[in-house]
Amino acid sequence: MNKISSAPLITIVTPVYNGADYLEETMLSVINQTYKKIQYILVDGNSTDGSINIIKKFSSKIDCFIIEKDKGMYDAISKGFSLGKGKYFAWINSDDLYFNNAIEKAISVMEKNKFEMIVGAPTILNLNKKIIYRHCYHYPNWIVANSLATPCFWGFLPQESTIFTKELYDRCGGFNKNLKYAGDFDLWRKFAKKTKLNSVNLRIGIFRKRKGQLSENYHEYYREINKIKCFLPIGKLFRLIYSIIKNILTK
Repeated sequence: MNKISSAPLITIVTPVYNGADYLEETMLSVINQTYKKIQYILVDGNSTDGSINIIKKFSSKIDCFIIEKDKGMYDAISKGFSLGKGKYFAWINSDDLYFNNAIEKAISVMEKNKFEMIVGAPTILNLNKKIIYRHCYHYPNWIVANSLATPCFWGFLPQESTIFTKELYDRCGGFNKNLKYAGDFDLWRKFAKKTKLNSVNLRIGIFRKRKGQLSENYHEYYREINKIKCFLPIGKLFRLIYSIIKNILTK
């Protein structure tokens, strides 16, 4: 049996609604991965800006696409995951990107260590199109399980650099589709109560900062997680110190 055929399948979902400005770049970052055992699913909420034409342009290179009205991003991702056949699950939003060999490296680490979930080092593409590389941060389970992974304390997990098993996703009941903004925050909290959250010093995804993105609506995000926004996130200093020590000890 050759190496490719024995490799585990990963299901990657991209939810999109009027994301034509960046969608093609996002799709190509998945399609051109060095890892070839990918089931790629696009879920479009009836876009009106040309996104559907981009999806159809690459229809021969993706496994499935759904075009229909949905109840928001997490409803769309749930639809995609419901068709997922992979051992591993991930989603990449329609304006974010993967590093070219990210999936290959991530799956290798997960298979070798039997990890149910990994979180890679965060990377940001800012408004000036400059890539900013952050440290590999570690997220103790009790921090995430107790809703402390917020900008006011430990900081959010980088969703675009997170991969987990289908079995874990199913065991935790998937997304709370009533949440429009903080569905990922709630999912990580459920994961933290079931398995170890493993931070790995890999560059997996790139978060693109842009004007008008859903993640800019911090008021609604904080309302959904029942938190108040603070102006002095001193907890991130503890996260940095803790993570530097962990990175040294795990080298």
